Amino acid sequence: MYKVLGVSLILIFLPVCASFGDPSQEQGFLFDAGNSVILTGGPLGLAHNTNLAIVGQKQSMDDPYHLTTAIQFEKGMLLQGAFAGGMDGIFGVGQAANVFGGQLQALNGSLGIQDQLLNAQFGQEVLRIDGIGAALGVQGGIFVQGQVLVSPYGASTNVNYFGLGQTDSVAGAP
Repeated sequence: MYKVLGVSLILIFLPVCASFGDPSQEQGFLFDAGNSVILTGGPLGLAHNTNLAIVGQKQSMDDPYHLTTAIQFEKGMLLQGAFAGGMDGIFGVGQAANVFGGQLQALNGSLGIQDQLLNAQFGQEVLRIDGIGAALGVQGGIFVQGQVLVSPYGASTNVNYFGLGQTDSVAGAP
């Protein structure tokens, strides 16, 4: 008897409580990428490696009670490439990239909150010890975030973006 009553109360009150809530949405991404090649000794050799990571997200929400609409999106691409070639030596490339993005939109009657964060850290090294040859490392990315909030009280837009690239190379003979 109590279980049936409890379920009935939840079904009755859940839609009523949900209609009083203030809508919010948040999204984020994290790229934690590493890429490397190493070529050691031997008469002649070639090594290469490539990483490609892409993110694309979109969210939207409507609050018909407050006549408010909110949209946000995140898009980005990270590319890493490492190449080493030579003979009778040690050649290598090491790459690390950490890219984080996050967004938040919240509505509370006439108040709209928008927050964005983009952060990137890149590291790269190339190596040539003895021998004849070369090592090349290339990494880069482009990332963009956008937010739009429209209500009877006004409109707000936020855009956050960056592009970056890094190249290192070494070549030579003994």
